[in-house]
Amino acid sequence: MIKWLLAQAWEKINLAHAYRELKELGRKHGRRFFWAALIWEGIEDIVFPYLSWKMGVPGLIPVFLVLHFEPIVYPAFFWGFRMWDRSQGKEPWDPNRPAHSAYWRSILKGMVFNLTALGWLSHIVPWKALLPYAILTAAFGFVHERIWHDTNYGILATDSVQYRRPFAKTGTYLLMSAFILYPVLRATLTTSILKPFILAQVINGVLFLILETVWAKSMWGITHTEEHQ
Repeated sequence: MIKWLLAQAWEKINLAHAYRELKELGRKHGRRFFWAALIWEGIEDIVFPYLSWKMGVPGLIPVFLVLHFEPIVYPAFFWGFRMWDRSQGKEPWDPNRPAHSAYWRSILKGMVFNLTALGWLSHIVPWKALLPYAILTAAFGFVHERIWHDTNYGILATDSVQYRRPFAKTGTYLLMSAFILYPVLRATLTTSILKPFILAQVINGVLFLILETVWAKSMWGITHTEEHQ
C-alpha cells in the first residue's frame, strides 16, 4: 500500500512524465482534449490542494496528490465535446435506436435518487458535507445518465432493457460517487471514514439498482422516433 501511494504521488510530482502522457492522449483524442486535460491537472494538483489548505482541511492535500479523478472527469469531457459537436451538426443528437430518453427524464431520475440517498446519508454524513456532495453527485450523475443514454449496451432491438444494463449502470455510478464521497468524508469526519464510506456505497448501490430497474420499466420521458411511432 505504501509503495502504491508513493508511486501515485510521484506520478503527480513528475511533471515531465505527466506532460508526455497528456501529449500522447492529445494525439489520440485531439487537441481540445489535451488542453482540457492539462487544465484539469492544474486544478487537481494545485487548485484543490491550495483550497484545502485555505479552508483549514490540510488532510485533503494528500488525497488530491494521490487520487486521480480522471475516471469521472475524462468521460465528462468527452460528453461535453460530443454535445458541442451535436450543436454544430457534426453528430446526430440521439443514438440509432427506436426510442430516446428526454433530458427532463434524466433530471427527474437524478432528483429522485438524490432525495432518497440524502435522506439516510444525513444520519452518517455531517450536514455541511451534504451540500457539496449533493451538488457534485447531481452534476456528475446527470452526465453519467446522458453518457449511458448514448450507449445501446443492454438494450434490445425492441428497445426493451435487459437486466445487465441496470447492474452495469450501478457499477459505474458507484465508481463515480466514490471519487466524490471519499474526499467529502475525509474533510468532515474526525473519526475513521472507512465504515461510513463502505456503508454509504453499499446502501446507495442497492438504492440505485432498485430505482434504475424501476425506471427501466417506465415510459416517462421516452419518445419514439418517427419511423417507429
